[in-house]
Amino acid sequence: MLYRAAYAALAMLLLGILAFGWRPAGVATPGAAHAQTPPNLKYTGAASCAASNCHGSTKPKPDYPKLNENIVWAQKDQHAKAHATLTNEKLKSGVSPSKIAGELKLAKAETSERCLACHAVNPPAALRGPKFDITDGVHCDGCHGPAEKWLEPHAEKGWTHEQSVKLGMYDTKNFLLRAEKCVSCHLQIDHDLVAAGHPDLLAFELATFSANMPPHWRDKGPWADTKAWATGQVISLREAARQLAARAKASVSPKLLEEALRKVQGHAVVVKYALAPEAAKALEQEVVALADVVGKGDKAAAAATATKVVTAMNQEAARVAGREYDQPATRKLIQSIAGDADGIAATGLRAAEQAAMALDRLYNAYAKAPGNKPDKAASDALDRVFGAIENPAKYDPKQFAAEVKAFEKNVK
Repeated sequence: MLYRAAYAALAMLLLGILAFGWRPAGVATPGAAHAQTPPNLKYTGAASCAASNCHGSTKPKPDYPKLNENIVWAQKDQHAKAHATLTNEKLKSGVSPSKIAGELKLAKAETSERCLACHAVNPPAALRGPKFDITDGVHCDGCHGPAEKWLEPHAEKGWTHEQSVKLGMYDTKNFLLRAEKCVSCHLQIDHDLVAAGHPDLLAFELATFSANMPPHWRDKGPWADTKAWATGQVISLREAARQLAARAKASVSPKLLEEALRKVQGHAVVVKYALAPEAAKALEQEVVALADVVGKGDKAAAAATATKVVTAMNQEAARVAGREYDQPATRKLIQSIAGDADGIAATGLRAAEQAAMALDRLYNAYAKAPGNKPDKAASDALDRVFGAIENPAKYDPKQFAAEVKAFEKNVK
């Protein structure tokens, strides 16, 4: 797993540079991520979950919840460092928060609403509990919602997740809602931020990034990775298309528009295999048309076509998220993506990245299912797939396609 681990670590490092977050009430988001949380509830802060008899235990239980979730987050999760990056002028990437703030005419990155929207949990002062600390970055409240009403009762014997949700907990067990929450920052980097020097966050994939946080939870069911991947791809494609439409309507450089197109293509070439045949065919046609109008520099047509993709993915989201996946379905997804290795490779590096992450998560689900077990030959072959995209400057479509085909042959 050397290449896969290295690639995942690189991806998480890039995300730790300048892009984690949460958008507070009143900050518009195109998805449904915040519609579920009732307004005017207090955010209690990470410290309210950190007691040793809550989620701050140094001796984790054998089963979930392990009660060490706060420690895992604080010590290993890049989300915990999200706010700190706003004051770090020595980031390995060379990105300068103060320079970005200056370009955007912001006083300081660490106090700007614009930056705090995705580098911290930033509710109004009146909604901050006594233990709330904005420098905690993206913490418990950011993903699980304001805990004022459910913090104490959720520890009671017999208390259910559904009861907490009714009191304001954000339902991250729902993959559709989880995806909405994540893309609200991971796939919504405005073009002016990129122009100011912010990383564009080119490759996001829900199941992969969840696995490498690392997770402090367990998704139930042997095919959770398959469902997370499929659901995440639909929502990610929708947001990539939305981003392209927004850039097409603005005065952005052709380079930024073309990069947005590559992002759309990257998601589209794999997610089509999770769609019904008629929806997949329609998506292919729209993406071909989108590439044509972007290539011609027709921004109005690009915005209109990208918006069609947004609408289509909104229509597909509930169906894909509601589907029950199994071993044959997961195996078919692996075969379909690998069978299109040449086409995916030729589409470009963004498509290759999405395909590699898809194969990794789908194979992980397939290999750990009852009756199966991880195969060293397949695992080694998958490492070579990631090795083929490790260096973007040396990306070779033929090599990538060959490695994908070799991997598929080793999947038993």
